[in-house]
Amino acid sequence: MNKITIAKNIIIYSIAFLLLYYVFTLFQILKALLYVFHLFFPVLIALFFHFLLEPVVEYFTSERLNRKIVVIHLYVSALLFFIIGCYFLAPYVFQQCLKFYNEYCNGKFHLNPIFSTIIDFLQQYNVLDYLMNMLNGWTQSLFYWVSNIVLAMGISFYLSYDNLHLIEKLITYFPFQKQGLCMQTLKRLKLTTYQFMKSLVIDFLFFFALSLIIFYFIDSRIFVWIALFLALTNLIPYIGPYIGGIPVVIYEYIQNPTLGYASFLVIIILQYIESSYIQPYLFSKCVKHHPIALFLALTFFGDLFGLIGMIFSPLFLAYTTFLLELMRDLKVFHKVKQIMNS
Repeated sequence: MNKITIAKNIIIYSIAFLLLYYVFTLFQILKALLYVFHLFFPVLIALFFHFLLEPVVEYFTSERLNRKIVVIHLYVSALLFFIIGCYFLAPYVFQQCLKFYNEYCNGKFHLNPIFSTIIDFLQQYNVLDYLMNMLNGWTQSLFYWVSNIVLAMGISFYLSYDNLHLIEKLITYFPFQKQGLCMQTLKRLKLTTYQFMKSLVIDFLFFFALSLIIFYFIDSRIFVWIALFLALTNLIPYIGPYIGGIPVVIYEYIQNPTLGYASFLVIIILQYIESSYIQPYLFSKCVKHHPIALFLALTFFGDLFGLIGMIFSPLFLAYTTFLLELMRDLKVFHKVKQIMNS
């Protein structure tokens, strides 16, 4: 390909992108696409749950158990676990958040004078108000995700109960010679989802157990919540350890400088063990991407889906890679290029 052809292609693609931008802007197509996306978003989550639970269902049905009975028991157990968790955990978390917010509004913080000066400085420049608004946004995002997950679990139940493989039925409408590639990609999606979630759960439980044991000797009053907070934030690639570790160290340092130094040392050791040995071993089979690609995925999917997008960004990146490889194998890009050059 000579330089003139490259220059022509750059000009054509640039004009096409500009036209698309103006079409999206003038006709507000982006708003319509976002509306459609939010409308079908529970279906996408349902397919994710279906991919996740299908190996479990197939494992028990292979033992000559009826599929419908296995699916009912599995989803009823998940529902009971969710209800019990909300019954015991949600009121306490809500009460603690409300207590913190009331103390913040009434100015009842009792801190060391050094930290009081910092708090006054942050209040003067409305930094704390900005953080509270951010917390409010996270709360609204949490309700949005919970509502979508509840709908998705219902849809996923019917997908699993009737053994309705929606995507597999859609694949039958493709030309016969292309159905094999689509089925292979679907199997890769299912297998990667199951492996990633299994690794994620094992990593979370291991890090939670280590944090629980060590922080029991550092701060026995709230060691469970510290361990849970560290384990949850540790699920976020790269920046998760900082999101979880820095607040814990600051809190313990405010209580006692010695506890702050001890917490800092413990978190550094735990992160080194987890990132150097546990995480590479667990995720080596399902996540094989360059760190730069993972960081870009963390930024993109985090901006698109919030905290959930940050946690599952490696999995979403794997989905994107599989779909791009499928489009390449189906020669979609080649056909688009032929249409644009014709």
